[in-house]
Amino acid sequence: MELLTGRLVLRDFLPGDWPAVFAYQSLPAYLEHHGQPAPSSDDVRLFVEMLHGWAQEVPRTKYQLAITLGGAVIGTCGVRKETPEGEEAEWGCELAPAYWGHGYAREASRAILTFGFETLRLRRIWARTSPANDRAMRLAEGLGFRRLSPGLYEATGQRSRGV
Repeated sequence: MELLTGRLVLRDFLPGDWPAVFAYQSLPAYLEHHGQPAPSSDDVRLFVEMLHGWAQEVPRTKYQLAITLGGAVIGTCGVRKETPEGEEAEWGCELAPAYWGHGYAREASRAILTFGFETLRLRRIWARTSPANDRAMRLAEGLGFRRLSPGLYEATGQRSRGV
């Protein structure tokens, strides 16, 4: 699966994508909002294999895609449903710190949210952020998510401003 934006290609993960994910998930700036120690290379390899496996599931419920710029993996963005017939999903996006502040997360998120509402026919998409992560909260609000409580947001249908 691929989604194209003006600058990015969002695509299913490949098992060989793990070194790029490991490189950014090991950085102090990335880890600051995750409350966990740096992952091992094996942890990230298994994580990427799991994301690759989600793309093979039939029926598919999880669309967690690699964000690529010029062919390089710079992050991930997706919507994940609990069940195939579900009309709600959770949105998530992460980006390598070197690419923060350039609009890539917003661009990728708009593409995956549009896919979720228009193609998957979702009625509601949830977002969870760390209440201390100002960038994530601004991104969610800029995409039209409504804040329900600290760190919890929802978007419903095309009512979202940013989609």
